[in-house]
Amino acid sequence: MSIMLTGSVKERRHASTMNIDRLSTLDMLNVIHQDDALISEAITPFLTTIARVVDSAAATLSHGGRLVLVGAGPSGCLVSQVAQEYAPGKTPVIAITAGDDTASYERGVIDLQAHKFTEQDMMLAVTVSGKTPWVWGAMRHAWSLGATVAVITDDTQSEAAQLASMVIAPELGADVVAGHINTKAGIAHKMILSMVSTGLAIRTGRVYSNLRVDLQASSIKWTERQIAIVMEAGGCTRAVAKCALESCNHHCKTAVLMVLTGLEAWQAHELLTQNNGFIRVALQEAP
Repeated sequence: MSIMLTGSVKERRHASTMNIDRLSTLDMLNVIHQDDALISEAITPFLTTIARVVDSAAATLSHGGRLVLVGAGPSGCLVSQVAQEYAPGKTPVIAITAGDDTASYERGVIDLQAHKFTEQDMMLAVTVSGKTPWVWGAMRHAWSLGATVAVITDDTQSEAAQLASMVIAPELGADVVAGHINTKAGIAHKMILSMVSTGLAIRTGRVYSNLRVDLQASSIKWTERQIAIVMEAGGCTRAVAKCALESCNHHCKTAVLMVLTGLEAWQAHELLTQNNGFIRVALQEAP
């Protein structure tokens, strides 16, 4: 339940936290924590739609397209972070953000065109209000091309929601403190994007069992992580994992398959290629 200050969603008052400023610090944090726990429940009804987003994105990537995440302001920061965390190195998951042009519909179109967005790509927009002109412009351009468009938003009646074939809009209720920031929206959108990126990594062969196996040896830290992943996936010693990685030019998935099957580097790499990079499928085809 909430009490309206104005017509703005972000300024609704939470009826259960009217006296939060009078509570002890621990009681105050308990109230916040209990309210945050409801966010996951609000997302539950949209799991089917989120699954559609993941499957659509996986299909897009399998046909050579990209998943393009767009957002403005805090949502822009969020999509940039998710795109960077998706996988090290160059990937088909990218973020395009508004910068200082959030009020420009035309700039949203221009920025999308600058990244050569086509109907072969898929867009996932993140917008709390669903009314940011830049985001709307980017979405409308993608929609006009016939590309698949999905949106994470708080307003199912917004302009952005009308342009998407998949709408994820959990009913979050009022923030504990009104007029500050869209705390619940930020948490919910981060959770949803995490599900999308993790699910997409699994569906595109970047995961074997529950291990990320697409790591690149771009630094000493990542080289050590590769060794740890090969050891865990293959149940082998550090020496065996390191030797396998060195023999396949530190291609993590190839090294894992080598350890699991005893194949030479070139054989394991060829088998992976034949099976679209999926280790589990390649194992079924291994001699």
